[in-house]
Amino acid sequence: MPALNMDFNMNMDFNMNMGTAGSSVGGNGTRARFNTEDYRKYVPVGAVVIPANPSVMRFPAYWDPELRAYEYLNALVIQYPNWRTLLQADVGTAIGPPNLTSPHTMSSAALTNQIIDLLDRSPDRPDRFNEIVGQHTGEGAIGYFLGMLMIDPARMPAIHLLMRVARRLGEHVAMCLKGEFRCPRPSQLCSAIVPMIDPPATPSFPSGHSLQAALMARCLEATSPPMRPLSLLNDLALRIGENRIIAGLHFKQDHEIGYAIGRWIYSKLLDPLGANTPFKKLETAAKTEMANQWAAQP
Repeated sequence: MPALNMDFNMNMDFNMNMGTAGSSVGGNGTRARFNTEDYRKYVPVGAVVIPANPSVMRFPAYWDPELRAYEYLNALVIQYPNWRTLLQADVGTAIGPPNLTSPHTMSSAALTNQIIDLLDRSPDRPDRFNEIVGQHTGEGAIGYFLGMLMIDPARMPAIHLLMRVARRLGEHVAMCLKGEFRCPRPSQLCSAIVPMIDPPATPSFPSGHSLQAALMARCLEATSPPMRPLSLLNDLALRIGENRIIAGLHFKQDHEIGYAIGRWIYSKLLDPLGANTPFKKLETAAKTEMANQWAAQP
């Protein structure tokens, strides 16, 4: 089969109809190559239109939510540069995690119990297979929340952005803690554990899925109308984290502490923010969208 002749400098031949049907770029059948002076000569002056006052224009507010979430992450880090100290101070309190003990630093007996618990859950793999595979990526986990609340990202951009922000904030905290504790994955400590999917190339403690799902659920709880059964959101967050144990990717300790930290982030860092902060403005917009979504229909 002959090789394709591809010009990666984009010097491609184009017949571009600028005027009447059938006429080409240069008129009289003239062909101008795209990335050349000839092409530029044939672009009509009227085709280059600059707004009279470009400075008043703004890009749409709800641009790529996955990337815009970094704005909110930056605001949170500026607001709480000492978040790690705050977390440590709340360990063992009503709003904080019960402890920050990484599984590989437990006593042999406690770690053995963690491994036995993990092995006892492995028979659930066939029943949870589709969920585990579908939730393995961040996109997959978000999809389960979108489906539960029947959220259409195109019609409900504030709620969609709120979920992305929660996931990004949770990811930041989770990865910082993973780097601090550097706990091996269960399959690195016990040869009897064979994960059903490849473990991510990140430390095990705390579970990022559990932490982010808990934070997303808590943010959605704050925006949902009273008639919604909020326990469903929390149940889904717990199930997403538990699926990681069943898959052989995390210890029970990873999940429980990750979940607790996710709830702590909202109660300690996000809930106290003032009404004019970026996160609270987004939360208010999401709450309005959610109310409209669940309003009585004619």
